[in-house]
Amino acid sequence: MTVRPENRGELFQTIKPLLDPIRSKKGCLAYDFYVDVNDENSTVLIGEWESQEDWTNHLESRDFAVLLGAITILSSPDSVDFKLLSAVVDEEQLARLRA
Repeated sequence: MTVRPENRGELFQTIKPLLDPIRSKKGCLAYDFYVDVNDENSTVLIGEWESQEDWTNHLESRDFAVLLGAITILSSPDSVDFKLLSAVVDEEQLARLRA
């Protein structure tokens, strides 16, 4: 997402206190917020979840609602893009894929 320059500080202040509570949720393997070194208004938020259920619970949580609200209000609307980078695969599926 690209944050409006005048809102960058507010977005960071909103996201920072949410990171540790989200990271402590069941199934959260990683949850990190990055800023592009070449464009301080360009950011990426990456979460990794143990299971589809854990990810779904996160999407339905209060923390995610606050996060999404801040992103919606403080960033440029056409710059917000959500991507599922990889599907959640359980151990049995992973074993079949490796075979």
